[in-house]
Amino acid sequence: MGVKYIIHLFLAFVFLLGACSTSAQITQTRDGKKYVLHTVEKGQTLFAIGQRYAVPVEAIVKANPAAGQGLSIGQVLVIPVHGVSKKEAKAAPQLRNGELVHVVQKKETVYGIARKYNVAEADLLGRNAQMAGGLKVGMELVVPVGKVTGTDANTVAPAADDGSKSHLVQAQETVFGLCKQYGISEEELRAANGGLPSGLQVGMYLRIPAKVEVAVNIEPVGMDKRERYSVGLLLPFSIERNDSALSRVDADDWYDLTGIAAQFYAGAQLAIDSMERAGFKADIHVADVGGEPAVWNKTLWDPALKNLDLYIGPFHRAAIEQVAGLAGTGHVVCPVAQSNKVLLGRPRVSKVVSGRTEHVQQIARFVARHHGNDNVILIRAGITGEKELQDQMERMLREALVAAGSDQVIDSSTIVYVGKRDAATVVARLQATRTNVIVVPSEDVELVTGLVNKLADSAERNKIIVFGMEQWQQMESLDAEKLDAISLHVPASTWIDRNDPRVVAFEKVFRERFQTDAGEYAFLGFDVALYYLTALMEEGRTFSDRYGTVATHPLHMAFRMQKAGDENGFRNESVLMLKHQNLGLVLAKP
Repeated sequence: MGVKYIIHLFLAFVFLLGACSTSAQITQTRDGKKYVLHTVEKGQTLFAIGQRYAVPVEAIVKANPAAGQGLSIGQVLVIPVHGVSKKEAKAAPQLRNGELVHVVQKKETVYGIARKYNVAEADLLGRNAQMAGGLKVGMELVVPVGKVTGTDANTVAPAADDGSKSHLVQAQETVFGLCKQYGISEEELRAANGGLPSGLQVGMYLRIPAKVEVAVNIEPVGMDKRERYSVGLLLPFSIERNDSALSRVDADDWYDLTGIAAQFYAGAQLAIDSMERAGFKADIHVADVGGEPAVWNKTLWDPALKNLDLYIGPFHRAAIEQVAGLAGTGHVVCPVAQSNKVLLGRPRVSKVVSGRTEHVQQIARFVARHHGNDNVILIRAGITGEKELQDQMERMLREALVAAGSDQVIDSSTIVYVGKRDAATVVARLQATRTNVIVVPSEDVELVTGLVNKLADSAERNKIIVFGMEQWQQMESLDAEKLDAISLHVPASTWIDRNDPRVVAFEKVFRERFQTDAGEYAFLGFDVALYYLTALMEEGRTFSDRYGTVATHPLHMAFRMQKAGDENGFRNESVLMLKHQNLGLVLAKP
């Protein structure tokens, strides 16, 4: 039903506004421990939040160093579930408009309740006139948090409206990079976060202090900002291929491209709604460009699609090339995997899904940066069609090791030549006293399967880390336990972390809004639309000149757009490095 629902939204050109909200708790798991996420609201205090979750204030501050200096409205706190007092949790008070609301239990007394919250009986009575007739089970009492004694001022101080914001730390982020992103000093960042005693940790929330704005309005030359923009979503809905499915209520035999386009459109719609709430104004033109030239050639002649400020889509290379010719000075975004050839001679085209070249580069840099002093082994195999891939890996690995200042060299002592069924020469090169880092630039199923099996047998006696290609994730012949044993690392353009609280929240909103689950293309639609609409709003029509200043927090990918040549467009160099662990994938940590 979900695809049909989204298709009808497209056909009716319905753009709904307003946020989809939920009161359900969002959780996060970090280092094997579970946390509940709590967003601080006006009037709330550390004391009240601790009482609400039945967790000592000290435990909350330990998990959130910035909280010890007082709370900020909008600040995200991680509440350690392992710190919950099960006894207190059974009758924990509610948190309502910044105040605690205690529900009277059997055998409770005024004295006991006042003592529980460290307030005087007179103050409790003064805040709750209904107590004059005596306590009754089920009666709601408001606890005067401002009258709490026996604790420091920050614990009972209401959250401040100081303009600060929360930032969820992602893999590979650094203090230096975050300071540059938000335009603050390292001293300011550390001061706002209790000194960061444990350093940055993936999944932690930082408080970003508000910048002191200087009242000078100088707009960069050539920014070309406008009050309202025109944006095209050119997607392969292929409506004409779905006459039968559209006529049946529970149809599930949609044309493949239709399902992909519907998911992308729905994700993009949530991003558009979010941007509209942030003040972004645009006329959105949604067009069905189908999946073949006969359809897009006709659709793209529509005068309404000429000279827009931004085009997201189409998906096909030939269609993108055609759009680039009618876009004028507008920017064209290729939102799906394509060859970098689509960028050649097209300076206003960007490709956001990284490809094999970027993956090879990421492997080389990761190995050089984190394993430059280990026993690095580069595999080469005489496999038809893979010589270019192996040459590229050898060249990039050699350059990366030199750039990292490693003593490791790529020569006959490093390179191992193997056949499809010959892994013995690789095992012979393993060293029991060192970490063995094996780089395998191959997508041949037979070679990869044999090599993985042989190395897994040796993993009990040797520490092994294997770097493979993204395609390995689709090889059904590979056993998950063996991939764990060899600590397989693979590059990826995108990855959905189902434990990320932002992902959980997005999936819930998506399901409620579109009556179906969010797939990979829904995440892609959201991340791409949010990034490029933010670029337009903040940097104007010439945003590609200032790609480095565009900052969003994508759900399943990252953006690091770089020019592919003086006369060419932009490619996304950002690649995620994943590691096999516990029969699944996690972000690799150095």
